[in-house]
Amino acid sequence: MLRTDKIRVVIADEQPVIVLGLQTWFETRERYRVVASATGEEQLLSKLRGADGELVIVGCALGAQARPAADRFGILRKLRECVPHTPLVAFTTESDPLAIRAMQRAGADGTASTRDDLKDLGRVCERVLSGVKGVISPRIASCLQSERRNAQAFDPNTIYREVRVSATTLAARM
Repeated sequence: MLRTDKIRVVIADEQPVIVLGLQTWFETRERYRVVASATGEEQLLSKLRGADGELVIVGCALGAQARPAADRFGILRKLRECVPHTPLVAFTTESDPLAIRAMQRAGADGTASTRDDLKDLGRVCERVLSGVKGVISPRIASCLQSERRNAQAFDPNTIYREVRVSATTLAARM
């Protein structure tokens, strides 16, 4: 059965130009209607309570300055608590595989790069809306692939061949 109503989207990013660009892009698509947008964490959380969004797209840097470095993706955790069943797409400049995995653990159902084409963000949104978890954009996938290649190239025997430390020697040095 095809939907006759539009998918209600909530967009948030700390940069107003990003919010405006995403709003414009989604509004020009027949399937979507932007029901709320925000440029701050508290603004987003208050708008989510009043908006009946079916999809949340959030820039991961939103509110990061107010958080300790250990909780860089706290906004994703807060959103997951606030709207636990709403699909959540992280829109990020990150290319570090550890950071991308941290976003996924924090609650992102999908992850897209700000360097991807917007059509790739649209594909991530479509897959997340269909119920798939752990969806990543092509740019994010290439970042994760480079991590795998680097992990396979690591050979501890060649790097640490000359280092021999026994457990007792190590304990005596401490």
